[in-house]
Amino acid sequence: MLLNKEIIIRVILGVIVLFMFVKIVLPVFFEAIKRKIPGQYEPDNDIDSMIRRQKERLRAQYGLTERSSNHHETSHSSQEISSPLPPPTKEVEALYKETRWGGGDFSKKIQNDITRHYGYTLTESKVNAFIMLAEKRNYARFLTVDNQKNPEAIKNYFSVLMLVLMMIEEIRTKDLTLIERVAKKCHVSTHEFMLALQLKVLFTIKSKVKDDRLFSESPILGQFSEETMKEAVDLIITKEANMWAKNPSLFFEEMSLFLSYADIMTPLPKLQHKKDLETAYAILKMDEDSEIEDIKKTYKKIAMARHPDKIGQMNLPKELEKKALSKFNHIQEAYDLILTSRKK
Repeated sequence: MLLNKEIIIRVILGVIVLFMFVKIVLPVFFEAIKRKIPGQYEPDNDIDSMIRRQKERLRAQYGLTERSSNHHETSHSSQEISSPLPPPTKEVEALYKETRWGGGDFSKKIQNDITRHYGYTLTESKVNAFIMLAEKRNYARFLTVDNQKNPEAIKNYFSVLMLVLMMIEEIRTKDLTLIERVAKKCHVSTHEFMLALQLKVLFTIKSKVKDDRLFSESPILGQFSEETMKEAVDLIITKEANMWAKNPSLFFEEMSLFLSYADIMTPLPKLQHKKDLETAYAILKMDEDSEIEDIKKTYKKIAMARHPDKIGQMNLPKELEKKALSKFNHIQEAYDLILTSRKK
């Protein structure tokens, strides 16, 4: 009888240990392995962590390593874009031919990708028109030969490229329907995402942009010629085409620096008078019946990200640093007003 009890106890303990191993140890082990396997990286959805990982590389890439008001240095030149590149592979040519003959699976896959991810309905004819434009401009030339031979990589690249071209056109026409859908996926406002993409384009061609327009808070891409926009797109995809081909989500990771800039640039509501509590709560994104402890927590979180000491460490362009400091002072003023009202 005692032997049976001992066996039962051992079995129970064994089951518990096995359960803990499966639920705790194995997931940690496989996550560690996953992060070491090329191509298995899944970008973090948290914008702040993406910014921390990417900001230094992106600043260097866009010539922002020095705190300077000089915006006339670019990491790529138009000569690089126009340099001879190999013609499309036979795999790419086959996809172009398929489209010329009236669409096919390739255009439908791009159509489904954008519709599924962003809830934005595209007609097949619009996708076909884009693919013909891609053929005319030889956009496939920015891919490595290996990626040009990989139908999935080509599809990924063309899906992101079409998305980018459509969003740039929306900024130019000030019709932000698609950008609104994409912004929602990124958990930012439509205005912030528009600003971020516009900043990315403007920094790419900053030698052609006046300093006072670089950080414009309204859509201004329509003021530039189509040729300038084409140059900007070419420069962007020179840097990112093969990343998009590998993983379309990397497009959003490459937006992280500019999303952080857009957040700084997005204006807050203005206090109309010294007792404008309604606006003060709106600035902190709190309700008037919110608990004081919740308000303090919210303010503390904002202050940790926007405090002047923190801003000073961000190596921002001078124009953005001024905006960031002004925005923090605005938030501080709103918080002080709320605290004063709660003490009465």
